Amino acid sequence: MRNLLHCWTWKVAIILGLSLVAIKIAPAQAIVAAQRGAEIAPFAQTTLLSPDWGPTNNLGFTFGVDYTRLIRSIIQPSLEVRMSSAGGNTVSERTYTGGLKLQFSVRGIHPYATLLAGMGRINFTHPYYSNYTGDNSTIYSLGGGAEFSVGPGFKARVDFTHQNWDIDPQTLTPVTIGVGLSYNIPFHRGNVE
Repeated sequence: MRNLLHCWTWKVAIILGLSLVAIKIAPAQAIVAAQRGAEIAPFAQTTLLSPDWGPTNNLGFTFGVDYTRLIRSIIQPSLEVRMSSAGGNTVSERTYTGGLKLQFSVRGIHPYATLLAGMGRINFTHPYYSNYTGDNSTIYSLGGGAEFSVGPGFKARVDFTHQNWDIDPQTLTPVTIGVGLSYNIPFHRGNVE
């Protein structure tokens, strides 16, 4: 199972990378984006977590917000912060991360890649030792996904992350898949030069 998730992680990363390189954006789209100043996009999603500890997957939630300062570029960088929580029969995990999101647009589809870092907490439902019921870790997360325009300001989103937890003496590599909604709040500031 772990090798399959590693394989899928690399496939998603390669496909997103090739998409970023191969795509062409119409000049009219760049002009429209250049006329808006910034936007904030809060999001919420249901998340399925493969915790890399024990036999079961956990169902949970993720919510966060993206801040994008729109620039005259095909790729729009954003700052993203998010919180995820998922509990299960073996472990529960909670993460607080933030970092960089790179996104572009193609006819109502908005693929993106994320590079996040933060803190995580894992709690063991059935601890091996009575005094070791959980642990904290600095985590690093590489991910991606896509948002699909579904109405004025609303986007459906599909999200994938591959995390790296350093819990001495082990390294855990949980994987999440999420489905949810985001809402863009634009701030108009006139033309960007």
